[in-house]
Amino acid sequence: MGAFGVILRSLHCVGLYIQLSASLRQAGSDDAVNHISSNDAAAPQLTEELVKALQDLENAASGDAAVRQKIASLPQEVQDVSLLEKITDKQAADKLSKTVDEACLLLAEYNGRLAAELEDRRQLARMLTEYIQSQKEALSEREKKLEEFKQKLARVTQVRKELKSHIQSLPDLSLLPNVTGGLAPLPSAGDLFSTD
Repeated sequence: MGAFGVILRSLHCVGLYIQLSASLRQAGSDDAVNHISSNDAAAPQLTEELVKALQDLENAASGDAAVRQKIASLPQEVQDVSLLEKITDKQAADKLSKTVDEACLLLAEYNGRLAAELEDRRQLARMLTEYIQSQKEALSEREKKLEEFKQKLARVTQVRKELKSHIQSLPDLSLLPNVTGGLAPLPSAGDLFSTD
């Protein structure tokens, strides 16, 4: 194989290397884009829902110190039936009845808020379970992708080493003898077909 053949072979190898690198880069970026668009589309929405649910629980009934203080400061007559014997007149009974009605409304409203909070916490627990599961699945998929990309990188690195080794094993054209230096130039087409 002459010097020209060696140069052609080298250019061919370099071209293959460039094509391989470009296709791996393109395939990797396409896979990553497809992976993100297909699997992570719902993740931001679920995350926003979780954040909103957690913020809503910051204002939950169990954390409402003002209402708990009102309930704790209700008069003993409302809480203890044995104190009803101390009522001696209708005006005291009406006053106590009004206080009990207000306490019942306060407790009913607070119990309703506690029940809603309990349901919100159950819903949040389900959402967190789903979110954790989806994050584990996404992590597993990303770890698989990472392994695929590591394998592709190893293949590209191997091809690069082989190509570099091949290029280094090619002869140095500057050390070859001057092929055209001592030879006469080729005749032109006119010289070849002249009738002289």
